[in-house]
Amino acid sequence: MKRIYDSSALKRDTDDPFTPSASEDENSRRAIDWDAFSHAFMPVTIRNRAIEVTITTDREVYASGHPVVIGIEFHNRLPFPVRLRTDSPKRWTWAVDGVTEASQVPRELPDRAGALSFARNERKRFQREWPQRIRVGERDWESVGTGSYTLEARISRADADEHGLADRTEIEIRE
Repeated sequence: MKRIYDSSALKRDTDDPFTPSASEDENSRRAIDWDAFSHAFMPVTIRNRAIEVTITTDREVYASGHPVVIGIEFHNRLPFPVRLRTDSPKRWTWAVDGVTEASQVPRELPDRAGALSFARNERKRFQREWPQRIRVGERDWESVGTGSYTLEARISRADADEHGLADRTEIEIRE
């Protein structure tokens, strides 16, 4: 027992036993920013293929006037973090027959890039509801008629279609 006391094994530098001592190397305590690391060292083609975009609806056929529930999922299929650059701070969008967010009213967005980050194997899920109307003015909406409509979700990039960063599904509206 005397050896433990003589060796100073129980001696502490400070009153708080969980505070690191000043002699500890400061760089050893820093965490790695895996998003930045993977962005710097992973080729762009792999990053583009890592993300899977899926858009779904709860049904394929809707009665006129009933809201369409849209599910959008972005999935990082890799076992390490991925960060994608986007053309806009609005990182992803959805559209109905090419009309972004079912609105013909342009939104003012800053002209700067953004980034969409994913943890390893992360799934980001979003839900939107389309009331079967298209916005044509600040306070004006027009109901759509019966027929077939294409719903789309995409990451905000000009090359989203080329790299598989967009998905589409079709629905039908009947009377």
